[in-house]
Amino acid sequence: MAKKNLIDYVQSLIQKGYDVSTIRNFLLKYRYTEKEIDNAINSSYKPTIRHEIHLSHTTVFVVIFIFISLLGTVLFFYFNTSKAETKLLDLNLEPITTTVRAGESITFLKELSNLGSAKRYDVIIKQEIIDSKTSKVITQKIETRAIETFGSTQTRILIPENTKAGDYILRAIIEYDGKKAIATLPIKVTAFTKRETEKQSLNCDDNNPCTNDAIEDSVCVNSPIVPCCGNNICEMQEQESCAADCPKTAEPSSLISTENSEEIKEIARVNPSKALQQCNQIEIPDLKDTCIGNIGEVQRNKNYCSQINNTRIKDLCYSTIAKSINDNSLCKEISTDSRRDSCYMTFVLDNKDYSVCDKITNKHLRQSCESLKQFSELNQQQNQNQATERAST
Repeated sequence: MAKKNLIDYVQSLIQKGYDVSTIRNFLLKYRYTEKEIDNAINSSYKPTIRHEIHLSHTTVFVVIFIFISLLGTVLFFYFNTSKAETKLLDLNLEPITTTVRAGESITFLKELSNLGSAKRYDVIIKQEIIDSKTSKVITQKIETRAIETFGSTQTRILIPENTKAGDYILRAIIEYDGKKAIATLPIKVTAFTKRETEKQSLNCDDNNPCTNDAIEDSVCVNSPIVPCCGNNICEMQEQESCAADCPKTAEPSSLISTENSEEIKEIARVNPSKALQQCNQIEIPDLKDTCIGNIGEVQRNKNYCSQINNTRIKDLCYSTIAKSINDNSLCKEISTDSRRDSCYMTFVLDNKDYSVCDKITNKHLRQSCESLKQFSELNQQQNQNQATERAST
């Protein structure tokens, strides 16, 4: 007598349209004896009528499989750092000149990291100067930025002339897909000296921070200050003393925006050694790592990934190259479990490569992979049998 669960399973396959030959070959592959298979098939065509309603083990298995598959797909697209359409941004602010007088501009670096979608897209960034005591916004600046991987830009915001001396907060906000990326930075506005106040009252101030304003014989005299820190000109005498005019990362290869990131890739296509030399000149660690990752992507060479220090950028490098050269063995180089599983699941869903199932750490993703593998084998067997039948006729 055949086992009931085997009979139920055979009956479910018959109901789905699989022929007896396909079912027999499939069960033999999973080490059922011919006698067990014949009994199960014969019993399936001789159902016993019972006055009860119940779900077969196969039905429960199918329901569980559908649930796990849906859950696995959701988790895959959630953790996938290279192909996922979900947008995830990281925003960071670095000070350059954040202690100023009213009427002057603060200067800071704005760093944006795209941790989610691999596609380039635009975001609106709102930057506000807020009174720390009253939470009142005294000025704001809104701009649009294109986001791809990582970008750093220098930004200036003018402090209104009527701003009182005190402590303020710079707040940058990006709103996207119902989420927010927020970063803050402390700002200090200092008071004018008595002499500066007198000059303002007499309208001698030409609003140029690079002049000394004075009254001589009842006449306003605005004498140039040389060198002047804050005029956006890197003069010889202020290369070490004025970071606003002479930032150490101001060389052409020092800041990797979307535009010069593409330039690095173009150089890497014909001269990777030159591109790597430019990347190594960058002093900001994450920018340097992103630059090296771009070379690895273009050259499709994993050796560049090993030179990256930032774990997230290194993992992204290995994942990108693994897909570009269709080599799932590179996924094992990824340090984070979720990113590594995401890399493997890319091969499962895109290439139907089920050899990676046992390498997946996440239990639900691994079960989903195994279920997809089993149903793929069953469909292949069905197609082979149909092809054999057509050939014989």
